[in-house]
Amino acid sequence: MRHTALFPIVLAAALPACSTTSDTAGNDGCEGAKCDDADDSADGERRVCVAVRGNGELIFAHFASLARITEHYGPLWGSAGGSSASITQFILESVQMNPAVARCGDASCSRGEQGERISLLLKSLIGYAGVLGETPEAVAFGQLGGVAKAYRDSGIEALLAEDPSAAQDALLALLQSDDLRDLVNPELVQTITNSPKPAFHVQDIAGALGQLGSFSVGCTEEQAAMGCNPKAIFVRPGLLDFRAIAAKIGRIADFYAGYGPQDAGRMAAWLDGCATGDARGKSWEEIAGLPLAGSTCGAEFVAMLTDYRAALLATPDHVPQRLGEQIGAQHSALVSTSVLTGYAVDAFADARADYLAAEPYELSVEFDDIRFGYWGAADDLAQVEADSLGFDDLKTGKFLPLGTTTWGEILAYSPAEPGLARALELPDGDDGPRVSAGGWSDLAPTLVLANLGCEKTIYVTRRGDESTFAMGIAAELGMDDAERKALFDLDADSSYARSVAEADAVWCTDWNKSTASDLAGVFTDGYGAPMETVDPFFTAASDPYANISMDLGIRGCSPGASG
Repeated sequence: MRHTALFPIVLAAALPACSTTSDTAGNDGCEGAKCDDADDSADGERRVCVAVRGNGELIFAHFASLARITEHYGPLWGSAGGSSASITQFILESVQMNPAVARCGDASCSRGEQGERISLLLKSLIGYAGVLGETPEAVAFGQLGGVAKAYRDSGIEALLAEDPSAAQDALLALLQSDDLRDLVNPELVQTITNSPKPAFHVQDIAGALGQLGSFSVGCTEEQAAMGCNPKAIFVRPGLLDFRAIAAKIGRIADFYAGYGPQDAGRMAAWLDGCATGDARGKSWEEIAGLPLAGSTCGAEFVAMLTDYRAALLATPDHVPQRLGEQIGAQHSALVSTSVLTGYAVDAFADARADYLAAEPYELSVEFDDIRFGYWGAADDLAQVEADSLGFDDLKTGKFLPLGTTTWGEILAYSPAEPGLARALELPDGDDGPRVSAGGWSDLAPTLVLANLGCEKTIYVTRRGDESTFAMGIAAELGMDDAERKALFDLDADSSYARSVAEADAVWCTDWNKSTASDLAGVFTDGYGAPMETVDPFFTAASDPYANISMDLGIRGCSPGASG
């Protein structure tokens, strides 16, 4: 684990072991380099940042983890992430912006009180999800299970072999149904209706819908026999229109930021009454039952949100305000996406044209032309690009500043992973045309936060090796085995191993054991996950998290762990 932003990262294998008499909160008996910060103040304000691993439909694990972190350590100064983590960063920033977070009654809130309020708002996302039900916002939050079920129930798979024309009609009817029309990518419908060989595109698109949300890369032998091309995930239009998705997420962000038709006094009163000591350490379900002025915290939240949404939906042309705000204006945030540059852009354009013509296509690129792009404030990007800490790993070497833009633009690209969306053209950069292939490229973004100047970084992740999805995408984009080891191998001197070692604390969830439909289970795991750290900022805080270990010995969470 890293203990100061002024030193380069240290490989897990090179870290001296700590001799301990306790593996819970505290620093008892610790010796060696891992314990060098023993004199750090636990109470001073620090640039505390969070690096968040994207996790698709399991995004509520992020909210749960951040709720516990802010409950104990207060507001966060900065963040980094990609894919679904970009949505998490956007919501986190929105929550921290709410004026009622900083004001407790007639006085300013302390950092601890701010942390309690941020934590409660993040927990209330479970309540928000309950109000959403089957609304478009629910789908926008990553709940794709209902969409996949609608496809499975449609009978299209059976029609493909029996009556291709009927299958085409049924597929178009599903995509243009009232439940999906607002969120379906119009390119998908256009590709089917304008296809020179409809059977080709209907077969391909139907097959992709059948795998929706699986985040698989490549083709099985059976799929290959049916004509499956693993490069299709880069050129086939995805189901979801990510600009429409961003608009729905923007509604949620506006509510939490205090924008739009929100009753500011009502929100302040709710936080004054519910973000108290009684809420600490409790789940949303427990907090919802707490009394509040003749009602309960849960009932008042639902009523407040319901009134807000009714007022918002009464103006259907309303554009969420938060989407138009620039990244980095409120909170030091870095959001990543993978970027095709140089000859890879030309190869993509050729493959896309061949796909639309229903002709055989290839997408052969050099991994050197794949860069890891980041959006952020101009000064923040310049600081990271300068690499003052001298990181020499492959991931850092692929750093590409994408400039400053709005959250609406960012959310149209970073969460648009292959399989959910095709590769998407970015505005041209100084080096020419660029194409985004989604935010899988930096799932352990601690190194950029170290160069940004974060003093204490918590890495929110899950146990285990690097995502097979991320490695599969990289392989389809030309990564060879040596590059795989350099980027992703926890048993080598890799970017991933260094990134885990660079964190001051690792929040070690087990979110992969859960399903997206089990929001309570996902939240419980994230909220109560163990944190590995030896840093006194975390262990000796005025109210340290109880579930701290100096060495969890868990692969993916503990530097050098082999189990």
